Amino acid sequence: MIKSYKYFNFFKNIDFNFHYNFTTYIIMVKFLKFFGLLLLGISTVSATYDKTAAATWAQSCAYGCSECPDDSSCGCTYFTTHAMSHGNWGHGYVGVCKDLWSGFKAGKYPGWTLSGASESSIHKGDAVIMNNGHSGDASHCCIGTGSGLVSCHNPGHKDVPASSTWYSGGYINAVYTYTGVSTTNLTDSINTNKSYGLLGDTLISCSPYDADSCNCVYYARDRQPKLPTGLTTCADKKSKVNSHTPAPGCVLFRTGDPTYCHAAYVTKVANGNVYYDQANWTPCKCSSDYLSTSSSAILGYWCP
Repeated sequence: MIKSYKYFNFFKNIDFNFHYNFTTYIIMVKFLKFFGLLLLGISTVSATYDKTAAATWAQSCAYGCSECPDDSSCGCTYFTTHAMSHGNWGHGYVGVCKDLWSGFKAGKYPGWTLSGASESSIHKGDAVIMNNGHSGDASHCCIGTGSGLVSCHNPGHKDVPASSTWYSGGYINAVYTYTGVSTTNLTDSINTNKSYGLLGDTLISCSPYDADSCNCVYYARDRQPKLPTGLTTCADKKSKVNSHTPAPGCVLFRTGDPTYCHAAYVTKVANGNVYYDQANWTPCKCSSDYLSTSSSAILGYWCP
């Protein structure tokens, strides 16, 4: 006799055996795989950010701790994103306040929304982007640790009004708060993550260039030492384009951040695609990815 199996209670009305009903088995396996991936996608995208946990860690480390010992090794933006990581924000550490702000403005972090630009907008766990009064917009970042209060590094502050952390003439650029990602917008959220490398690109080791993992241009120059300087903004990068034909050893300039765009080191060209290594597409990580050579995202190349 051929033994029959019942596939859990979920399929209690379907009785099959591997010899005679193999097609039914395959269909159910594919269904379960799809259903599992869907659940995985929902849990990944809609994971809850713990604002209190972020604020509590920031308060405990405002004047230094083993994870962020001092201003020189853990500046204001590293400190802020360390705190957010303790709240399970899921996007790693960002080292430059302007980069963090640009990511927020570009929708790089699903579930985070602009809540205002004043002290009254600040609450626990919020990311606070500021002009420090002498280095321009997005020159200082803090984490909200109470109503109207922040904690920071560089210099260390705990539970103080944001206005006490800047020089004369400073102000708040933006306060971002986590409001959550609706599962009804799951597809949009996943596509947003893919477009920014949070899903899709393949993480690689930055070694021996770990120190430049938070700056795409510095990393590209590590890989191609002849790359010119003066590549801060999109306009800067466009001005250095000297080729529209990729080759290994070139540096690709592409769209991404609306102010700074992006740079990546070309490793291979094959089958109509350009392959490259990059830093800080996924925040403060190195990764590999590719684009079609005809992609409208490509601004051009600098080739030696």
